[in-house]
Amino acid sequence: MANPVQEVEGEVSEPRARANCLADVLRSLVGDSAQYVAGVVVMGLANMVLLPLYTRFLSPSDFGLYALIEVLALSSISVSGLGLNVAYLKWFASSAPDEVPRLLGTMIWVNGFAGIVTGAVLWMFLASHQSSRMLHGDTRGLGWLLLPLISFETLQGVLLTHLRARRRPGAFSAVSTFRLVTIAAFSIWLVAGRKDGLSGVFLARVLGDLGGCLVAWGLVSADVSLSASLSSALAMMKYGLPVVASSLIMMILDGAGRFFLNHYGNLEQVGLYAVAVKISGVMRMLVVLPFGAAWGGLMFQIAKRSEAAIIYSKIMSYLLVLSLSIALVFSLFSPVLLLVFATRQYSASLAVIPWLLLVQAVTVLQYPSATGLFLGSATKWLLPIFALGVAISLGLNRLLVPRFASLGAAWAWLVAWLVITILMASVGQRRYPIRYERKPLLVALAACAIVILASPRPVTAWSRGLIAPSIFGAIIMMFAIGYVWNDFRHFGALWSARTVE
Repeated sequence: MANPVQEVEGEVSEPRARANCLADVLRSLVGDSAQYVAGVVVMGLANMVLLPLYTRFLSPSDFGLYALIEVLALSSISVSGLGLNVAYLKWFASSAPDEVPRLLGTMIWVNGFAGIVTGAVLWMFLASHQSSRMLHGDTRGLGWLLLPLISFETLQGVLLTHLRARRRPGAFSAVSTFRLVTIAAFSIWLVAGRKDGLSGVFLARVLGDLGGCLVAWGLVSADVSLSASLSSALAMMKYGLPVVASSLIMMILDGAGRFFLNHYGNLEQVGLYAVAVKISGVMRMLVVLPFGAAWGGLMFQIAKRSEAAIIYSKIMSYLLVLSLSIALVFSLFSPVLLLVFATRQYSASLAVIPWLLLVQAVTVLQYPSATGLFLGSATKWLLPIFALGVAISLGLNRLLVPRFASLGAAWAWLVAWLVITILMASVGQRRYPIRYERKPLLVALAACAIVILASPRPVTAWSRGLIAPSIFGAIIMMFAIGYVWNDFRHFGALWSARTVE
């Protein structure tokens, strides 16, 4: 005979368990993101820390040429990844422990070969006269460096993906730290010391990537089998190719403005715009990439919970409020960031930074927005969604850049990401319905308006650039965190009230 007391306790504990479940997931997500901040931030620091070096020892035109080659290199790395980084996380979660080494070996062989091929193709392009005409700069002496750069970064991406799957943020951070130190040391020697210019920039990165690969291999070698499975490779590629297409399209979204500025303007304008992109990349480094690294390993685990839909909804709401609030704070500090990372000759890029910060805020929302596509195995929709985003970006760049220059490029990028994010959420609803809340959207729209209206101005003294932004930034973040905390407490109280009913 059933015990009525136990039945009542079971009914009471279920809603509480749901609230506790959300708390556990949020703690895990915040904890993983915080731990990955160290690794991902260090990876991003390879560009941010060296930005003052580049802007002081490279002319704006040379920096503009570097920005164009960087987009081509990152696009090649995305292609050589074949989307296996996302597929591997899913296969890893459903594989038995004894199947993991062979699965990792398969990824190493496939991505390694792809990295060599894409690197060789980019080398041949940059070594040609056509690239010099298209990029408005001489790249023939730089092409050979792109082959090892793409090969090493592709392999490093494979090994770091395995560390993410193992949820080893400490090891992830160790690899990133060693890579940063190596790149920084060689950059100071080659760029500042030997005055090697762009060739020194790329050679330092190659040497740093080689060091990172060696450290990563030492950390994961015990999990590696040099055997490969053709069936696993084909299955993961089938799952991941739409993802690599979307990743490549993201590179196009990132680089479209640079190439349109180069076409309708000159490399100096590209250099100014690229500095604004790098400064807004502080938010990408501290928020977007760490969240994405943690989300990739946690998204499929949340799906196993009975309260998954509620958890996804709350995460989306909280992320919307916090990301736009952080964008507003960074916008307030942008004049100081310009002093830190560049020189006053780049002050013209200051007006673009708030818009690019909004781009980063929307970019981080893509992760929860795409949940339904991944859980519903509907990644085939990623390609048409991102393709539409690219078409919008190209059309707006063509329309706006000739008239508004860098601002037009930033606007085109922002609108494209808004369309992509909204479409991913809408299509995903059909496969995995999630109830999105309206109140966080209204708060986020208010934050957007403030970001746009708070146009930053150049500062000449640190005190002027720090005091007011620090005060207003603290108020903004207190409001955002308070909103999230009050909503979370309300959520727990709601489930408790349902218990009483």
